[in-house]
Amino acid sequence: MPETAVPPPPASRRPAPCAECRRIREAYYAASRQGDRGAAQGWIVAMGRHHRWVH
Repeated sequence: MPETAVPPPPASRRPAPCAECRRIREAYYAASRQGDRGAAQGWIVAMGRHHRWVH
């Protein structure tokens, strides 16, 4: 590395997902494991709405 190069900034830690994000994600994974595609798609929509309204 040349002497004039600036080292990269330290990697920032991602904040932990909020409780509602975790709840939606867990429900989505449960529906996916059970093969319930309709419910899984509903949880995808719920996550999108949650992100738009809250984050």
